[in-house]
Amino acid sequence: MSGRGDRRVLGAVAAGLLVAVAIGLAIVGGSGGDRAIAVETPPHFVDAHELGELEASLGHSAYWAGERPPARLELRQEAEGSVYLRYLPPGVKPGDPDQTYLTIGTYPVVDAVAALERSAAESEVEVEPGPGDGVVLRNPDSRGSVYLAYPGSDVQIEVYDPVPGRSLHLIRSGAIVPVGG
Repeated sequence: MSGRGDRRVLGAVAAGLLVAVAIGLAIVGGSGGDRAIAVETPPHFVDAHELGELEASLGHSAYWAGERPPARLELRQEAEGSVYLRYLPPGVKPGDPDQTYLTIGTYPVVDAVAALERSAAESEVEVEPGPGDGVVLRNPDSRGSVYLAYPGSDVQIEVYDPVPGRSLHLIRSGAIVPVGG
């Protein structure tokens, strides 16, 4: 298999693991109480202005890594309120199956810090301090995924980058912020 084919297979495996972890964390954490009804959308391009309106429709914060030209932002929403923002290079269309792009997932999870701590204990890994008073969990099954949560928050943030260490660097640098400010 070519190097590019190997990367696609690894990307697909990593994406599958990420979905499984996110679903497991959502189940363990429960579901939120009073939140807006999220709408499932297919992947599509959005701009910063459209992202500003996103949080009001969700009823919870959504996170991103800011604008990163020349990449364009692909948004996909799930019916349960999860949001995925993927940074696609020029020429890549929304919905492209390649999983080798920076992706920020925001998941509604009751008491997100406690959910991360439970996941860490189950995986026999430690949570780490994050920016502000946040808590960080490196996904032991994926070198590219790192999870972030803040005390008192019912959302969990996943930062995925195929380059090992880049997700953690983005989190520690403070680049991962709510889309609304």
